[in-house]
Amino acid sequence: MTYILNFIMKPTTKFKSGVSLYLTIMILSLVLGLAFSLNTLLLTQTKSLRNIGNSVIAFAATETGIERALYDIKTTAGTGPWTGTLSNNAVYSVKKLNPGVNGCPSAALSYCLESTGTYKDVKRGIRIAR
Repeated sequence: MTYILNFIMKPTTKFKSGVSLYLTIMILSLVLGLAFSLNTLLLTQTKSLRNIGNSVIAFAATETGIERALYDIKTTAGTGPWTGTLSNNAVYSVKKLNPGVNGCPSAALSYCLESTGTYKDVKRGIRIAR
């Protein structure tokens, strides 16, 4: 009788240890999946934040180009195009457009300026009408 009880009880013990191993693997898989998801999210956010900083520098270069063109037009009646590189290696380029040409509104008083600033892999642009 004891032999029969021992025989019946052994599979139950093995089954319980198999379940705990299965649960351990499932929990570790879940934790690993969450860790990978969090890592991907953080890397994406870091790249976005870096591009925001580059965008601000590119926009500053764009504004610098507009200011340079306005100054040259006022002081020397310049006609452009204007290009330049700033001390931080940001680049700007400005084109002077006549009213009604390349999207410059016909209602513009005398001209439009289209400026593009580039820093690393980010470009920003401005178009003004005067």
